[in-house]
Amino acid sequence: MDHSSWRVRLRRWAASGSGDVLGAGVLFGTDRVLTCAHVIRDPATGLRPDRVQVEFPLLQGLQRTPHRTATVEAGHWVPAFGKAQGDLAVLVLDGPAPLPSPITLHRTLDYRGATVLIDGFPAHRSGGQWLTGACRGPGGEGDERVQIDLTGAGAGAGAEAGAAGRLRGGFSGAGVREEGTDRLLGILAQADERGERGYMIPAATVAKYFRHFAERHVTGPHAIPGHRVVSADAARTARPHGLQRTVTRWLNGEADAWDAEVLFIAEDDDRARQALYVVLNMADREQSPQLAVRPVEFPAGGDSLLSRAGIAPQVGSIALALDLEGAALDDPGRPELREALAVLRHELRHGRAARGHTTPRRRPAVAVLYADRSPTDPATSARLLGELADSGARLLLVVRSSTHGFTYALAERLLPAERAAQWLQRIGTRVDVLADTERNARRLFHRVEPHVVDPPVATAYAARAALWTVQLSNELPPSAGRGGPRLLEKLSYAEQAVETYLLRAERAESGLRDVLDEHLRLRGLLRDHLARLARRGLAEHPDAVGPYREAQRLLMAGPCPLADAERAVAAFTRVVRRLADGDAGRDTDTDAGADAGADTGGDA
Repeated sequence: MDHSSWRVRLRRWAASGSGDVLGAGVLFGTDRVLTCAHVIRDPATGLRPDRVQVEFPLLQGLQRTPHRTATVEAGHWVPAFGKAQGDLAVLVLDGPAPLPSPITLHRTLDYRGATVLIDGFPAHRSGGQWLTGACRGPGGEGDERVQIDLTGAGAGAGAEAGAAGRLRGGFSGAGVREEGTDRLLGILAQADERGERGYMIPAATVAKYFRHFAERHVTGPHAIPGHRVVSADAARTARPHGLQRTVTRWLNGEADAWDAEVLFIAEDDDRARQALYVVLNMADREQSPQLAVRPVEFPAGGDSLLSRAGIAPQVGSIALALDLEGAALDDPGRPELREALAVLRHELRHGRAARGHTTPRRRPAVAVLYADRSPTDPATSARLLGELADSGARLLLVVRSSTHGFTYALAERLLPAERAAQWLQRIGTRVDVLADTERNARRLFHRVEPHVVDPPVATAYAARAALWTVQLSNELPPSAGRGGPRLLEKLSYAEQAVETYLLRAERAESGLRDVLDEHLRLRGLLRDHLARLARRGLAEHPDAVGPYREAQRLLMAGPCPLADAERAVAAFTRVVRRLADGDAGRDTDTDAGADAGADTGGDA
């Protein structure tokens, strides 16, 4: 690879000559440069610049450093927003570069543990500077970036001794290259205050914002097959499904998740299948529908039903989804599947070689869809998937039927002997959580019901779910506890149902708590405004007595619509303001929520 042709230095454009060095960028092809938006942002306006000077300082045999003028390509300016999101720009040169760049951005299945080289142009380093580091995985305030810890000279050294070996001004926009493979993984976006830790925008995040750019300059398999990609609105509007909780815990590597999970989805259960695709897409850097491509129009979707339900897989946590429906695993005919398997095996070999190092690679999460619909012999499929697991892959095995030969091979080859017993215990733990949630909801309901009309009703699923655990335990073989495919299928559906019940119970508990909090807030507001009048000797004023009694009656005498109580408190609030301020002209339509700092003490 000709490093001198793709490493570029960016300067502020000046009619009289070269301006200040802004940072670095990466040349793609003959006329496109990728960098960070903050590197070239106009400091006076905070907007994109009219022009930027792009230099090629590392080309040899030239008397002067060649340079070009560049402008931001239309549709390729994404300033930083939200929680460390965006901050990307693509520049178009006014003429071809002196030499074309051979480099491409490369998606990798899991960045954790990758040793990298970072190239920047700090002050007084006209030829640039290389630093070494190790990727730690998603980092920073949000999930779009990858944390890199420096490992070379200067990392952890004293302020003077290590200053030259730390990240500082001039490194933003620099290419991050994987040591040993020369693959460009992304560009550096920022560093911490000490300059010992940086944050990279990886290839998949670049591809999310700049899809046409990615078609030409980003290589490597997509984590999610194209026909399993869901729309950006799906995660914002989809109703939570119980199986999404299990998949989210597996993706995030939580303590109660196993390296090999099994998920049964019935042939005709389209909702469950769509729910699976949504949560896998949410975990993919390039798709992640809860992080919109157009940040100004669609901010991060933290208010989606899924987010409120606690279904929030870490962006970048899915390494790969292998869709084997109608595809052979031993001799894949689909080019994209063949490439994905080849890359996965390469990454697993690379990761296994790094396991003895101080920064071993994390085991990549691989979703295997419908191996029971693959033409590959079931035993062969189980053996090949077992080899992937033995090499370090974490597997989510999604199947449709317990009667297919693959599910028998799965139970024997891919799962530990005690899996059924472990699964039953995990379901029992979630049933206990369900029971506690419903008890809390009932207590809230008893506090709310005397005062509010039609409050949310507490659910009552725990007894039914507990009965299932008893019935399933009776089917558990007394010796090994492995269980056959039919028992595994029942356990999968039972867990999905329990998680769905728990979602409903949590929603009811949350709704009741919101109603109670609002009722207490209105009572506190009413009390505080009455005290305000009393301090002025106006508590018995004829204009105040009627509105106060009406609000008190609605809040205390019996069940009433919460909206009616809020309107009554708002009416009393207006009277108080008029009387206490002695200015009838301030009688406005301000509602009861205007006094946000009101005390909320007392019990309903």
